[in-house]
Amino acid sequence: MRNTQQRKTEWLNIQWKGGVMTHPVQQDGSSCGVIVVLMAREIMKAFPNVPILQFGTSRKEMANERKMMALQILKASVFDEAENCSMCSLKKPTGSVHRFINWIQCDTCERWYHEKCLGMAKEDLEQARANTWSCILCS
Repeated sequence: MRNTQQRKTEWLNIQWKGGVMTHPVQQDGSSCGVIVVLMAREIMKAFPNVPILQFGTSRKEMANERKMMALQILKASVFDEAENCSMCSLKKPTGSVHRFINWIQCDTCERWYHEKCLGMAKEDLEQARANTWSCILCS
């Protein structure tokens, strides 16, 4: 695939062999996907050498990595932040039959969200509209 799509041949005809890489250890029950992505990124950068895997795995560091990955994916997409909901990526929420749709904007990153997509309680939405509000990516 890499050869066909990108004309890259440095992985062609390589004899793969097993081995063990030293890597940071997951500290919670929900960050394995983030750690796998971080490991894969470092392996791709270092190939054909064995990478030195050094990254923090605390809850705070994993939350930050999730945020950075999400922002990187959004930035690389054809997503129009001014026209589409940052939660569902649509102009109208799924199943919406109303012409008027309530939106709320994050005061930190300035992304827009359908209020329906956030699933917030009515009281929480009213408080968010009246004060500053940060989305899930920024909070």
